[in-house]
Amino acid sequence: MSQSNSGWVLYEHPLNERLRTLMRLEFLMETASTAMEREAAIDSRTAVEALIYTLNILERGEVRSEIIKELDRLSGGLARMAEHGQWAADEVRKETERCRTLLRRVGEPDAAMGQALREDQLLAAIAQRFGLGAGTCNFDLPSYQRWLSRPYSERRADLQRWLDSMADLRATLDFALRLQREGGQFQEETAPGGSWQRRIPFDNPPIQMLRLQVPAEDSVIPEISGNRHFVTIRFLRQPDTLTRPESVNEDVPFHLARCDL
Repeated sequence: MSQSNSGWVLYEHPLNERLRTLMRLEFLMETASTAMEREAAIDSRTAVEALIYTLNILERGEVRSEIIKELDRLSGGLARMAEHGQWAADEVRKETERCRTLLRRVGEPDAAMGQALREDQLLAAIAQRFGLGAGTCNFDLPSYQRWLSRPYSERRADLQRWLDSMADLRATLDFALRLQREGGQFQEETAPGGSWQRRIPFDNPPIQMLRLQVPAEDSVIPEISGNRHFVTIRFLRQPDTLTRPESVNEDVPFHLARCDL
C-alpha cells in the first residue's frame, strides 16, 4: 500500500508470508468499504470483486490459524516491549487485553470470518465467472445485472451485510497491522549510489515489515527485497510508462522504519 503524506510517498513491504496475506486482506476490505460508499453501479462492481477476492483468500484453510498465530506472537511482542520499557505500562496492558479479546473471538466457531459470503448464491454465481476474462458482463449473469440495477440503498445494504460478516477479521487486521506500523519509527537514511543494504543481527527481533518514505518530488521507485536477517533496497526511475525502469546512480535520501514487534 502506498500513499502521499506531507510531501513523501509511503511504501510498505512485508518480510514474511503471513504479513503479506494480512496486508492483502486489508487492501481488499479497504477497497470494498470505500467503493460501497459510492452510488454508481461500477463502484458496486468494484466492491463485489474485492469481497470475492477476499473470500478466495479465506478459502485457504490456513488463514484462520495464521491469524491466531499472529495474535499469539503479538501478545509475546507486547510483553517484550513492556519488559524493556519501550511502551508505557498502561498502553501495553490495554493493547494486551485487546489482543487476548480478539484471540478468543477469532477462535470461536461463530467468528465473523465471511460465512455470509460463502452462503450467498449471487456471489457464488459471480465467483464462478471470475476465471473468464470479462466473465460477468450483462449477458453472462442477468441476475447480477438485475442486482446492479437496484436502488443504491438496496445494493449498499447487501454490501454492508457481506462486509459485516467479516467484522472479526477486519478488527483483527486493524489491530495487528496498526501495532506493526506503530512499532517502527522513521529514521533518516541515504542510499549511496541508489543502493542500500543492511544485515540484521541474529540476536535482534526479526523485522516483520519495512515502511519507507521517499520525497514526492523525486520520481524514484524503491525495489525492496530481503528477509528477517538481510534487506536490500535499490532505487529505480521510470520517466514514463513507455520506458523500462532504470537504476539510479546518485545518492537517494529516504526515511525508513523497521517494524519488529
